[in-house]
Amino acid sequence: MPRTRAVTSISARRPARAAGDPSVVQTAQRMVGQIEALVDEISALRADNDALRRELQDAVTLMERASTALGSGTVRRRGRPVAESNGGRRAARTIVGRRAKGAKGRATPPEVTADVVRAVLAKLGEATAAEVAAEITKAGVPVSGRAVRFIAERAGANTSVGPDGQRRYRV
Repeated sequence: MPRTRAVTSISARRPARAAGDPSVVQTAQRMVGQIEALVDEISALRADNDALRRELQDAVTLMERASTALGSGTVRRRGRPVAESNGGRRAARTIVGRRAKGAKGRATPPEVTADVVRAVLAKLGEATAAEVAAEITKAGVPVSGRAVRFIAERAGANTSVGPDGQRRYRV
């Protein structure tokens, strides 16, 4: 006769609650009620979302009309510029949040020349591009350190790296 394992019932290990137990039924009903409330809340949020989408679309349409009325001639809608008739020329692209590029030209004021940078370096002795730019700006011509660095390097100023890791210029 083969040996078999003894089968222990679940009820012997731990007592199970009957399906008709009032606490299980109440818990299930509470969970069903909470799920129904969540479904109702989600449907209300979806309705609000649809209303907000319509309002946003109306606002975009209004902005496009205002832009056209102001004569900008260029409107961005879904990544494509829409231009009014402008004699076959392409319209300048406008990017939201950025300034449109104008005609390319000199970014550094014409008053800031290699001679001016050399003169300031002679006055200061040794200085960083930012210090030279601050000195020129104090004199009344606003200029950036980047522009000064560009001019100083091409004006023949000696460049060295200071102990702080910054480039220093000297004549």
